Amino acid sequence: MTKKTSTSPTRTRDKVLQSLYEIEVGGRDLVEVLKDSFTHKNYSTFKILLEGIVKSQPKLDELLEKNMDRNVSSLDPIERNILRLGVYEFLNNDLDKPIVINESVRLAKKYGAAEGYKYVNALLDKISKEGP
Repeated sequence: MTKKTSTSPTRTRDKVLQSLYEIEVGGRDLVEVLKDSFTHKNYSTFKILLEGIVKSQPKLDELLEKNMDRNVSSLDPIERNILRLGVYEFLNNDLDKPIVINESVRLAKKYGAAEGYKYVNALLDKISKEGP
């Protein structure tokens, strides 16, 4: 039996979301989060996604706010970071937009508020149709 060296993109997104939450709510900094060697070994695209989202946060928030009726800061931290991840993937990955939306909705259902997935779905759908 061969040893599995990395996890799925779905699990990587879970870990990225958890790390974004740690940075925003837990007060950890990006460098500290990236020091986790287990994460590097087992989540191959983790660093690329996490660094990209943190460094692009002002641009991502601006794009989100252009499409929202409120400030990004008024959102629940989980939904806010799910939206940042989704928009980052729209802008930087070659994934089909429905895949990004479905993954974002999955994250919102798993980690977010009871009805938060509906807002995540609607906003990402709007952004995907209008283009970033």
